[in-house]
Amino acid sequence: MHPTRHLTLPTLKQRTGRAVALAVLTAAALTGTGATDALALPATPPAAGSTATADSGATVTGGTTADADALREGAAAPAAATLRDRIAAAARGQIGVTESSSACQKYLTGKGQTCRNTSWCAAFAEWTWRHAGVKSVPTTLLGRGVGKWGQEHHLFHTGSPKPGDLVVYGPPAYEQGGHVGVVVSVNRDGTLDTVEGNVSNKVAHRHIDPRTAKGGVKKWKISGYVTPPGA
Repeated sequence: MHPTRHLTLPTLKQRTGRAVALAVLTAAALTGTGATDALALPATPPAAGSTATADSGATVTGGTTADADALREGAAAPAAATLRDRIAAAARGQIGVTESSSACQKYLTGKGQTCRNTSWCAAFAEWTWRHAGVKSVPTTLLGRGVGKWGQEHHLFHTGSPKPGDLVVYGPPAYEQGGHVGVVVSVNRDGTLDTVEGNVSNKVAHRHIDPRTAKGGVKKWKISGYVTPPGA
């Protein structure tokens, strides 16, 4: 008996990798050859659209070696998110930014202000929309002004908020004293999760009941919501 005709799976894996080792043993069984002989058989590439299982157990369909490597490392490309998803993700990604940090200043780019010397909740809301790809955004620094901008653009509504909407505290007007945040989740019990700038001098997550929640220096209740254009 040839000493290499019955190589074990672990030995073959060390030499060739798991996928090739399994193919070698299968070929050996079907042809009656040993594993060493089977290694010499011509390789047949998989047909387009066929599937192969990577070492991690991920299935690669009609892909390249690079695709398989990406799947093994958990780097599968995510599906394109909707505009509302992108807004919510942008807002959540800023939770914890403080007004004393340099990161806060990006919300006020081009406005000639700093987070330390102005109310920046509206600037934060504007930034989330702009960062997510919304083309037309409110540029006011007034929370209630965001609501007024929404009215002027026929985007303001008083009920049925959705993720990506801006939540306005205080009646719409280009006046001070209000507040604005970003809706990131609408829950089955009617509550909302929001991300809001300039809450205790930072970007903060809030879980609120929209019927009773208040915001701004005058503790205004929610007057309504502004829908992102194109959503």
